Amino acid sequence: MKSYKRKTVHHLNDSIRRKRLERCIQLKTRFAPGTEDKILFSDEKLFTVEEASNRQNDRILASRIQDIPDSIKYIDRVQKPLSLMVWAGVLPNSRTNLIFGPKE
Repeated sequence: MKSYKRKTVHHLNDSIRRKRLERCIQLKTRFAPGTEDKILFSDEKLFTVEEASNRQNDRILASRIQDIPDSIKYIDRVQKPLSLMVWAGVLPNSRTNLIFGPKE
């Protein structure tokens, strides 16, 4: 026997389904046939320049705590770490170059 976690799903009642269908129909009629290749899908991601830490998995094996060098024992944290914003766009037949910018 194996235990499984219960999954959380979005509750979709009839009114939500009707509203989603109406929105899909509106989007489909908004664009004339043959213009699908002119739709640009874009997204951005903020990356922080900081060492990742997971307290459950970051273990150090040593016989004594004094044997561990400070460079390994501690992970430096700052209140506002350096970050970098990356933006990209995708068309059905092509893509944009990656655009890098500072966090604003």
